[in-house]
Amino acid sequence: MTGPVYFCTMNSMKIKEKLPSIHQIAPVLAVTAIMHYGWTTYRFIQKLPSWLLFLNFREILSNYAQTLVFNLAEVLLFISIIVVINLLLPRKLFMNMFIARGSLLASLSLGYLVYLALSIGQSKLSDFPWRIFQWAPLVTLVIFLLAIFLPYVALVRKIVEDLADRAIIILYVLVPLTGLGLLLFLYNILVNLV
Repeated sequence: MTGPVYFCTMNSMKIKEKLPSIHQIAPVLAVTAIMHYGWTTYRFIQKLPSWLLFLNFREILSNYAQTLVFNLAEVLLFISIIVVINLLLPRKLFMNMFIARGSLLASLSLGYLVYLALSIGQSKLSDFPWRIFQWAPLVTLVIFLLAIFLPYVALVRKIVEDLADRAIIILYVLVPLTGLGLLLFLYNILVNLV
């Protein structure tokens, strides 16, 4: 084999070698889902008492179904970003400890996003926290470096990998719940179209 076909075949083989297996992606997905769905559920429970005053049960259920669908999309997007980072970096830098590095990257990044959301929520219109956003590039770099280098500490790697493996059990609840939310979401779209 010579020419462009050989080049494409060799590149696709290299990409397949750098793609993590489903057994590596599942724990990282679980950690991401716990953080993301947990934050959304927390915000939903905060708003629920006020919604009970002017929304009926069907409307509240519909709102929750929408949040589940959007959570799924956001979690899949976040996992895709982690896989792309894995593809762009050398194999020794990310792939060799994908579960630990991916889980740390997910939890630290989502933790920082929660912090940003809380800071914005607590600020007043005249006192928007611009300083937080000035530090965002540096914080992003620190999060990335921590995700890369912390797994070299054996104890940290073991704890993160064990927690990520145990987090998979949450997917047994979140996947069917999101499936029901997706069905309700599609039903509401069809009802509104007719």
